[in-house]
Amino acid sequence: LSEAIANVASVLDLLSKQRVNANDNFKTLYAQVKEIAAKLDIKEEIPRVCRLRTARNNVPYSTEEEYYRRAVYVPYLDYFCNSLKERFASHKETVASLQHILPEFCTKTDFYSLEAVFNFYEEDLSHKEVVQSEFMLWKEKWSQEKSENLPKTAISSLEKCDKTFFPNIYILLKLLAVLPVSVATVERSFSSLRRLKTYLRNTTSESRLNGLALLSIHRDIKIRDEEVLDKFASVPRNLDFVL
Repeated sequence: LSEAIANVASVLDLLSKQRVNANDNFKTLYAQVKEIAAKLDIKEEIPRVCRLRTARNNVPYSTEEEYYRRAVYVPYLDYFCNSLKERFASHKETVASLQHILPEFCTKTDFYSLEAVFNFYEEDLSHKEVVQSEFMLWKEKWSQEKSENLPKTAISSLEKCDKTFFPNIYILLKLLAVLPVSVATVERSFSSLRRLKTYLRNTTSESRLNGLALLSIHRDIKIRDEEVLDKFASVPRNLDFVL
């Protein structure tokens, strides 16, 4: 996770530089796009500009290149950078505190650097004074080792941590080891909803969708044909439903 956070920081630095030099960077990119468009016989055009802006950016421009830079390129860079910051900002704070438990860093810091971690995981740990005492012993243990012998990851630190002697340190190391870089929600591509609500049937009403979903999910429930027919027959209709 710490490595992923560092990579995200590098990506943000690079994108920020491209945002500052948007004019020069987009000029090169736009030239490449025009070259590809020419091969595909695609004309260089600007979308219709409306007086009243609703769903399209009506930015002022003097050339096609300036329009696409201001309406597409710069907003996309800003959106992408903000999304990365929002997604990984909380991770960065957690990792920054949890990293101090690693032998590579604990010898250079004190317990106060773990205050945020203790407050966040307080229910999983012992009393604060107990955790502080463990940290002092943990720090002393690794202060006697050479720097090249210090474990640098949570997994390698867990292997060197005595669970009986350092129970709270062991818990914190496990938390650091299993913290995910990101979380992906269940995809619709392999769900029941995908089979029911596709792009061809996207106008399915909510009540019908709920009914079909229940039928698909609860296949073990047996439904009598007579009950279904009675239900249809009881609904007012232009033609009589005769059994």
